[in-house]
Amino acid sequence: MREIYTLTRAVDHASNGSLAGGRRDAAHRYATKCTELEHRFIQMASGESDPRAEDLWKPLTALKQPYPVTVEGHVSKPFCFRVIFYAPTQPGTAFDLLSSILKRPQWDELTESTRIVEKLGPCDAIHYIKMKAVWPTAARDSLLLSHLTAVQTGNGETAYLNVSQSIEDQRVPENVAEGIVRMEAGIAGQLITQTTVEERQQLGLDDSRSWCKVVQIADGDLKGWIPKSVIKFIATKALPQSLTKVCRQLSTMPSRQESLLLQNATNHSLPTEAVPLEQPALEYRNAAVSDSSTAAVAAIRPRISAMWLLRVLLRYAVPAVVAAIATLFFKIIARRR
Repeated sequence: MREIYTLTRAVDHASNGSLAGGRRDAAHRYATKCTELEHRFIQMASGESDPRAEDLWKPLTALKQPYPVTVEGHVSKPFCFRVIFYAPTQPGTAFDLLSSILKRPQWDELTESTRIVEKLGPCDAIHYIKMKAVWPTAARDSLLLSHLTAVQTGNGETAYLNVSQSIEDQRVPENVAEGIVRMEAGIAGQLITQTTVEERQQLGLDDSRSWCKVVQIADGDLKGWIPKSVIKFIATKALPQSLTKVCRQLSTMPSRQESLLLQNATNHSLPTEAVPLEQPALEYRNAAVSDSSTAAVAAIRPRISAMWLLRVLLRYAVPAVVAAIATLFFKIIARRR
């Protein structure tokens, strides 16, 4: 697990700007924070910060088929997970899909919607993510500073990194009125590298196609009330399902070693000031919406919520209730004997 990474970036944050086009763009207000996140994530992913780092993780679940996925939990942080999975494509293709915030709902089972709040620089932005509610807990959302870059591994190969952290912004306040809980990401992201010959042999991966290794870390606080059963479900069921889905999607896409996302970002210089790409989310709706339209939406929403809740109950809660009743039944029989 331990690998050494040197910081060779598509964006030169040592000088706080892009080198694309032969000139440097002005630094944005989060440039230093992006560099700090970069170093911290690499240390967590590779175990450089502590020789005993591997002892801090305990295995939660592991899948061998259809794609190798391992989920580990931090021994002292209930909301900190490390996931290692192998995708059937080259690093550039995997990075471009996993790092595109607008494509995340396509493969992440837990994500309801995403948007770009502000583009800070060629590879940095502020993102908003709304997560689906997992019964019986409330829906969550997050506002993230996102940073993309390329780094160099100890053997000279290129690895790709996306990393993010929660921030506060008055343009996107917490949506308390709709019961959405603003969760906090201490650090989250993915480091994507080419698989080694040893890894392919050990895992029995198909040598006729390309494979890449993804180390994903999520360390934060989900905030609000959330039972341990929901955390376990997310870590052992929902997360592996999402990653299996994204691996299937990647297997159908053209395989590329280089990231088009980073190439396009660094080849197009931005103005010296950050550019907001979208208006803040749904809480800033157009006031010109008619009363009749609002009433219609209000009437439909409870029915949709009720149907969604029923589907979740049938899928997850009912089997648990049946199992509990069966267990109680057998206990009663055992006592009578």
